[in-house]
Amino acid sequence: MTRRWWLILGASWSCSAAATLPASVTLKNIRHDDQALNNCAPVTALTVLGYYGASVTQAQAAAAMKDYPGDPQVTSLELARYLGRAGLQSVIRYAGDAELLRALVAAGYPVVVQQRLQRGSDVAHFRTVYGYTAGQFLISDPLLGPALRLSDERLAELWAYYNGEYLVAFPPAKAADVQRILGSDYSAAANWRHLQMHGAQDVKARPQDPYAWWGLAKATLRLGDAALASEYFERAVNLGVPTMYYLYRQEAFEAWTHAGRHDRTHSVTGRALRAFPRSKELQYFRALASKALGQAGG
Repeated sequence: MTRRWWLILGASWSCSAAATLPASVTLKNIRHDDQALNNCAPVTALTVLGYYGASVTQAQAAAAMKDYPGDPQVTSLELARYLGRAGLQSVIRYAGDAELLRALVAAGYPVVVQQRLQRGSDVAHFRTVYGYTAGQFLISDPLLGPALRLSDERLAELWAYYNGEYLVAFPPAKAADVQRILGSDYSAAANWRHLQMHGAQDVKARPQDPYAWWGLAKATLRLGDAALASEYFERAVNLGVPTMYYLYRQEAFEAWTHAGRHDRTHSVTGRALRAFPRSKELQYFRALASKALGQAGG
């Protein structure tokens, strides 16, 4: 069964579009550089900018995006802001699938996906999808090379770690075309509903999957129910979210803060900060929790 939101609503665009897509596509002008340690985001930036005709080095991108040399984390929002400095507009969405990737690439848009580095790894990793054939994708991977090939199944497996997160960057004049391809998912609110629906299906099918619960929780939080989201995040954490995950994603702390569960935020951020003491996001939520607990105790 397809996972496209507008198909569930009864629209037929994606069926007709899929039928008319080329059997294979490879976008040209895809730049690559072998990443330095923790530099997948800077390399991804030079890949996307190079495709659109802008030149930047890995070192320049790293200096602009990282909080300090060696910073292990750059968010999709930080990547989008950096691409915006070069005049590109970006859309970050969730619950992506192979059908959508093919539609975007066929229309001339490389797609940045945030995934697990490899099976069994806790490391998050940016990759740029720029081609496809039947059953597989062609990917520029900052660590594994400019022509990584992943099957539809392996791509989906690695992508589930980040709930199908993707970033599409494009010149502002192309916004209407990107909206046409994304359909309802172009709207952030509709995409959160899509992710929530997708997450509800995933936790039913895989109730012991912490990342499925995290995706459901994140969508629920963004749709305004922090109390319920905090319960879903608790389920994810108790199922075994690795400490490194909090370096990349802090939505649980946001939900717990809104729900008044400052002791939980204080406890988990404390554990994460022992591993990643320079994370500004973890420091921020730890400070909020400490302040709230101090006020409550006073």
